Amino acid sequence: MTTATLAQPGPKTPKKAPRDGRTDVKLGGDWLDRWLMELDQLELRTYLQLAHYYNTRTYHDTEALSRILPGKDAMKALERLEKRGLLEVIRKEGRSHFHFPHRDTEGFHRADRARPSLAAALAFQERMTEELMALTGQDESPALRDKVFKKYPQLQEEYELYESAADEGAPRWRLWMEVSRLLIREFEQRYGSLREDHGELFKEVSAKVLRHHLDVIDGVVGEILERVDALFPEVQDAWVIAPEEQEFVSLPFVRRQAQRYGIGPEQVMLNTIEALGHQGKVVVSVDETGHLASMVLPADTGLTKSEERVLFLKPEERHQTDSPRNQERVRRSRNKYANYLIDRAVQVLADFVAVGRVRGIDLWLERIVDLVNEQLSLLPMSDGRAIVQLEHVIDRFDAVRQGHRSRPVAPPSSANGNGNGVHPPKASPAKKAAAAKKAPAAKKAPAAKKAPAAKKAPAAKKVPAAKKAPAAKKPAAKKKGGRGR
Repeated sequence: MTTATLAQPGPKTPKKAPRDGRTDVKLGGDWLDRWLMELDQLELRTYLQLAHYYNTRTYHDTEALSRILPGKDAMKALERLEKRGLLEVIRKEGRSHFHFPHRDTEGFHRADRARPSLAAALAFQERMTEELMALTGQDESPALRDKVFKKYPQLQEEYELYESAADEGAPRWRLWMEVSRLLIREFEQRYGSLREDHGELFKEVSAKVLRHHLDVIDGVVGEILERVDALFPEVQDAWVIAPEEQEFVSLPFVRRQAQRYGIGPEQVMLNTIEALGHQGKVVVSVDETGHLASMVLPADTGLTKSEERVLFLKPEERHQTDSPRNQERVRRSRNKYANYLIDRAVQVLADFVAVGRVRGIDLWLERIVDLVNEQLSLLPMSDGRAIVQLEHVIDRFDAVRQGHRSRPVAPPSSANGNGNGVHPPKASPAKKAAAAKKAPAAKKAPAAKKAPAAKKAPAAKKVPAAKKAPAAKKPAAKKKGGRGR
């Protein structure tokens, strides 16, 4: 045997994958004392194998489970572990979700149960959904309150305390909102810790709990909208002036609602503005001098249901029905939607221009172009091109201003609860007409004594001088009254 032969390397061993610390199974001493001798070999191997993958995946499909579990009888061992309470299995849509109730928040497996039940969390959520749906479908009455108070005595104490301490401007006590708040809080306290381990399974559960939370927010927003005249600086049929954020969140009514239901007052304001937009109102803000500062276009479309269905089809839905006729329908619906947004925006601008509360009309016309194009760019079939041009907005603004001039002058807007208003007082049509009749009598009296002007030459030949004065007053009064209008 030569030296070269001795120096030859041996067979290569395959490289092991780097160890993942997340796959470590941490067995506490108390767990070993309690369960090691009680479990048979197959149960122990099944438990350890599932715990080995738990930090990286809490669920397995049937094929993966057959590769992980040891032996043919592993499924029977799995059932025995479930009966012992060492393991919970939630079987859903072809997947098995595993939960270790004896594994604490630090990852150690303990002798006694250390985590809440996953099955109990899902059952609680289902009961909560059914109960809240039943409550929202009924009118609140003393009999219904008594029935709910028997089930939740703590609510009766809160109700009695609230009624005794509430002042005249306090929000109403809503039964379904209070039950929802109570159940959501109880769910979070009992089962909130399970989200970290079971994010995949809790997506649906969390979505339903979030839906209940959003329902509560909608209820709070509904209370705000009922008092919008008192809480917002000015409310008109077509637009509202929104308060500054700091001003809104400092309102006592808003603070009470936000604190009671655990909602941020800023979130309440955003949802309130969104709700006003869905009512078809343009939401604007003004600066410290009352001049127009910003504008949020309404969320409604001004379209029929069939037009909305055509316009808001997704690209994959449109692919099958994208005929020339359908493309024309889309174009007409889009143009109608664009004109609706332009009309709403320039109407607000014209209202503020009429009372001298706009700085830079040209800049605002350009801003409206940008606002409308931005709204249109959100359409499913938008290609990013600007559809609305400045001349479109200018033409519509001129037409609206002509309408402002030809319409009778509107009475001043009544002051709301805060005493703020945009429109200054204006003279009524009756007062203007009376002023127009008085003016010619004072100004034209000397003209009646002079020789008639060239326009009145024929009248001077036919009518004696003594009868000219009334004739001169009559046409003059009509002419002056026409300018007054």
